Amino acid sequence: MNQQALPSPREHHFYVAIAKFLFHHPKHGIVSVRDPIKVRDAERYGISPLILYGLTVAGLPIRWMTFTPVNQPKAFRDVLLDAWHNAKGLRGRPDILRINRHLAAASPELARDMAEIGVHVEVADAKEKSLPASLRSAQDSSRWLLSKHDGEDQSSLSGAIQALCRDAQNDHDFRVRDDRRGLNSREVEDRIQQWLALPAQVPVPTVTGGLDWEPGPWMSSWETSLPPDQPRYFNLDGFDGRTWLVTGAKAAEDIVEDDDFWADSDYDNAAEIAKNLVACWPNSPAEIAKCAGITMRELQWFISGKAPLDRDARFDLEGLLGIEYDERMGGYVGAGPYVLVAHKPQAVKDIYEAISKGGDARPCESLFKVF
Repeated sequence: MNQQALPSPREHHFYVAIAKFLFHHPKHGIVSVRDPIKVRDAERYGISPLILYGLTVAGLPIRWMTFTPVNQPKAFRDVLLDAWHNAKGLRGRPDILRINRHLAAASPELARDMAEIGVHVEVADAKEKSLPASLRSAQDSSRWLLSKHDGEDQSSLSGAIQALCRDAQNDHDFRVRDDRRGLNSREVEDRIQQWLALPAQVPVPTVTGGLDWEPGPWMSSWETSLPPDQPRYFNLDGFDGRTWLVTGAKAAEDIVEDDDFWADSDYDNAAEIAKNLVACWPNSPAEIAKCAGITMRELQWFISGKAPLDRDARFDLEGLLGIEYDERMGGYVGAGPYVLVAHKPQAVKDIYEAISKGGDARPCESLFKVF
């Protein structure tokens, strides 16, 4: 065993946030969302937010999570002591507990409380990358925690949260088992084995008081980058028993599929065409957005299919990019003429095939500048 690879001192990342992909519904229990939704918008669907608390071993894919309702926050001390007693992969308390500035401000006494049990709290620098990465990874993986709980009442808040926390504990236990080989590279597996071979530093149980931190808007900072909400619907996955809140106008089973479906429907592919044109436009996306009278973010949301533009802004963008509706085709087309730059090969290919009707063009009709 390479002793130099053993972490010294031991370090854990501690993070707390509103869960980005998990909510509770009084009928469906814990609901996963495929596309993140703002807490304010979630209220329209009767789903309430949850708080995610997590600890990650610095530099290793070993993580432990737990959850509470947003209106029933748990003391940081209780969360940490629970994790260090029950999460085998953490190997007890660390020497260093790294947190962000928001947690430090929300719990001014945390550093003092941790020092009493031999843990040094360090506040991550604003340029720190690994701590935010640990939080993002926990958020992303949390949506897959849910397991089937046959015969259990998942609609009650307490029952649903308890089941979710058990799923999170089971996920942690699975990832530190000896038979999990193949989940990571050989190098990472060796480092995991070295870490798990360390003696556990289990802290002495202590009596804790009330809530030791102040929740705030920082817990849902991920909301700032979300586009305006679109229609969504609940969808039960019969295979794994999960209920998803899926983005879309109506459930898939309500869509009639027959040979005449597309003939009677307009295909709104304007965003797809705009995306390819923007990728090959001589001017920058920021300049395109400015000329169309929209923000850069609104342009990005539209061409990525995350949010529509209002009627006037969309007309302006279509006019700028030469996008027109073709009644004969039942969809939008790039009408041109264009002078484009071949920044992205796939975008160029798609544009060429579209404006040449599948490649039916004379060489002099299509001109792209290639670098």
